[in-house]
Amino acid sequence: MLEQEVTSEGNTIVVNPKAFEKLTWAKREDEDYSDVILRLVSTKLDGLQRRGEMEIVTRDNRRLILSIEQNLCMGAESCVRIAPEVFALDESRLSGKQYEPLGMREVMDREVPSDTIISASQTCPYKAIKVVDAETCEQIFP
Repeated sequence: MLEQEVTSEGNTIVVNPKAFEKLTWAKREDEDYSDVILRLVSTKLDGLQRRGEMEIVTRDNRRLILSIEQNLCMGAESCVRIAPEVFALDESRLSGKQYEPLGMREVMDREVPSDTIISASQTCPYKAIKVVDAETCEQIFP
């Protein structure tokens, strides 16, 4: 696999093409690559960006809307095991005022197959993840 050099503030790191593609995709206009890396890893969850609702364009070109019912999530992590590129659990938020244990990562278009996302949601014993087809508005799960 070819490697790509990323230079920021006089420092150079070498990353593989997939990592470089993700860094470039995540880079905002006013950021350098160091800012991107710091932003993406600033939480324990390595880039967890959203809680609530998010639309994902899947590898098989389906548009799925995912939403999380935080009050139903009990931290089983079955969704995280099946789709770690989509879901992340913050165990520190399983109790207390900020009870929002499950979150969704920023996902690049066409990165994850729809069946992986649907399977991950179906494994949740508490049915905390809702999946809707954005094209038809059909609720796929639960």
